[in-house]
Amino acid sequence: MHAPDTAYPASGVTTDQSQRVLRAVIIALCAKAALLLFMALNTQFVMDEFWQFGQSKYLGDGFFDTVWPAKAVGYAVFYQPAHWLGWDAVSAILIGRIQTALLAVATVALLFATARALGQNRLQALLVILLVLSFSTFMERVFRTRSESLALFFGMAALYWITSRDAARVRTVLIAGCFSGLAFLATQKAVYFNVSLGLGLTVVMFMQHGLRKFLTSGVTLVLGWSIPVAVYCLAFGGWDAQVILATLFKGPVAVATNGHSYYDDLGQFFLQTAKRNLLPYLLCAAGLAVTLFRWRSLIPAQKIAMIFTLVMIVLIARHNQPWPYVFIMVIPFLTLWAPATLEFSQNHSVWGKRVRYLWVIAIALSFARNVVYLENDNQAAINTMRQAEHLLEPGETYFDGIGMLSNFRESQRRWLDVRQIYIANTDGESSDVMQKLRKTPPHLIIDSYRTQNLGETLRPFLEESYVRIAPNILLPGLRIDDLQEAMFDVPVAAEFALFDKAGKPVQATVLVDGEAMEGSLSLDPGPVRLSLQTDASAPLFLLPAHKTYSTLHPEPAPVRMFNGVYVR
Repeated sequence: MHAPDTAYPASGVTTDQSQRVLRAVIIALCAKAALLLFMALNTQFVMDEFWQFGQSKYLGDGFFDTVWPAKAVGYAVFYQPAHWLGWDAVSAILIGRIQTALLAVATVALLFATARALGQNRLQALLVILLVLSFSTFMERVFRTRSESLALFFGMAALYWITSRDAARVRTVLIAGCFSGLAFLATQKAVYFNVSLGLGLTVVMFMQHGLRKFLTSGVTLVLGWSIPVAVYCLAFGGWDAQVILATLFKGPVAVATNGHSYYDDLGQFFLQTAKRNLLPYLLCAAGLAVTLFRWRSLIPAQKIAMIFTLVMIVLIARHNQPWPYVFIMVIPFLTLWAPATLEFSQNHSVWGKRVRYLWVIAIALSFARNVVYLENDNQAAINTMRQAEHLLEPGETYFDGIGMLSNFRESQRRWLDVRQIYIANTDGESSDVMQKLRKTPPHLIIDSYRTQNLGETLRPFLEESYVRIAPNILLPGLRIDDLQEAMFDVPVAAEFALFDKAGKPVQATVLVDGEAMEGSLSLDPGPVRLSLQTDASAPLFLLPAHKTYSTLHPEPAPVRMFNGVYVR
């Protein structure tokens, strides 16, 4: 049920003024859309983006065979086209970000349609869209190559489907259930959407039609949810589909119950999003309160959406790992109710003017926050990725604990989160991380704070086997500063050669365990004793031959690629 498009939710506003406001809102929305795309291409990467985006390379090549993910991999299917279209790791993840930004546009389009289905006029529905894009938390996170944005799209689709059609019909509920199931396959955190929609639908059906319809709606919703889940399990597991089904629940339960215990003060993110978006949250809270006060006069679709929103608020508030991107799962549903503040003030001329000022200030401040956030660019990470790709040959592996290069395999499929780092540092050389590094040494290491946090645990592995040739890149090799005898514990079989600090090959006679060799050195894994028989200008670098190197006198410390990506 749509309100007339000519209606304006505040008194004292003429049709001409309403049209001017409408044009201003559309211009602001276009500016927000442009900012969203620009941010997607230019803002700093979050470590998780690389890991989730990179999982697509295992589709049909390891998933549920040699690779058993603990979470649903629906997002890997979504990002597969970006891998096909990208010509290198940088282009692939930027295409993935554009893909997610376009998905965000589709999500806010569904939000607009949902607002219209709940009885809002065109201007009110557009204000809902503008307000959701005025949340810095939403604008800064929704384009990232993570699973939450995909789950949000399907969660929004489920709510739209229910509220825009007869919720008492079996077909309507079944299709909404399918959307809910697709959301769950993007990330199991989407169970929040599933529970919220289920409660909203069944409670309203019980109030409107009684116990029988309550049970029918609940069963039908679960049946619709189970259809995409069953297809997923059969596609990946075949006759062993029940094993895949078990992984959808066991892995997330372990994370949900103890994953937060390795982090300190995650509650700061609740305060952070409230502080940075105080006015938008106040408008949403006031709109919720006004709408709840009118509960008896709400139509069934509005009651379903209201219960959905309230349950989502409770579930997100109780989430024990409230990283900023978790909040995008609830913010759009909050904004659905904000226009009620304008309706409430239409009979109060003083309050009406003040409320409109709050809307204008909230939107204006959001643009200022967006511009400031653009200062955090992604050039350091992009430069490191390009350097690393240039130095890797097809079939070679790397290690970073993050998965920055989506077109190369990691030497071990290891996500170095706080938990894994704690375990590795506690177990030391006997840890699974170090045992796998010793067993399958990488051809390149990308150094970030994740690897640095391994500290003394990683140092013995690196000190006689790898050399830093760029601020964030280490290769198998040795730096010779004093031209004296040195030990080189060769990590991987390769041909090595000497290079000067400008990256130019150096012709010199090298004694390898006392045997004189010239040109490239073919070395097998294991320790060797090296010394130079001829004079050369120090420092020299013994590095894999047949590669092109640039300047080899890097900064003493890595460039910080992920500095403050969660806290601004």
